[in-house]
Amino acid sequence: MFRSLNVRNLCTKNSGSVTVEFAFALLFLLVFMFFMVDLVVKQALVGKLDRVSYSVAGVLRERTQLYHSRELLNQNDVQEALELSRRMLKDMNSSADLSQMGIQVEELHFVQPYDLKYDTMTIKYNHSFSAGNVAGCAPPQTLASLKGLSPKGSYGRWVPLYQVTVCLPAADFFSRFINTDSASSVMSSFAVVMVR
Repeated sequence: MFRSLNVRNLCTKNSGSVTVEFAFALLFLLVFMFFMVDLVVKQALVGKLDRVSYSVAGVLRERTQLYHSRELLNQNDVQEALELSRRMLKDMNSSADLSQMGIQVEELHFVQPYDLKYDTMTIKYNHSFSAGNVAGCAPPQTLASLKGLSPKGSYGRWVPLYQVTVCLPAADFFSRFINTDSASSVMSSFAVVMVR
C-alpha cells in the first residue's frame, strides 16, 4: 500500500496537480473579485458625490433668487451647503457615515470694466471657504487657474465663478491588505458654475 509513496514518485507523477492548480486559480479569482467589488463601490460613491456637488453648486449660483442678489459668499452659506450635501447623501444611502464629510467652496470675482472694449480679465476677489472635515479635500485645480471659463456678460461684465468640492472618506478594503497605513481614501467631486 505505501510502496509507491516515495520522493521520486511524488516528483514525477502528476496526480493531484489539478487540485493544486484549481486552488491557486480560485484564490486569484477571489482576490480579483474582491478588488472589483471595491472598485465598483468607490465608483458608485463618486457618482453620488458628483450629483451632490452639481446640485449644491446649482443652489449657490442662484444668488438673485435665494440670496437676495448678494454675490459674495460667507461661511454661513458654506455651512448650509454642507448640511444640504449631508441630507442629499443621506437620502441616497441611509446607512452612510457622513460625520467625516467636508465641503470646500471657492469664489472668483473680477474687476468690472468701465468700457465695453476693455477685454482684460483682472481678478478682484478670490476666496475659499470650507466646512466639515476638509483634510485631504482639495479641488484638482484652483479656480484662479480656471478663470478663462468666465464669459463676458451682455453688459460687458465678467461673470463671477464658484467652485464646489465635496469630499468624503471611503473605506478602502483592498488597500488595507497592501498598505496598512492607508485605511481610507478621500473621494471627491467638484463642480464649477457661473453666478446667475
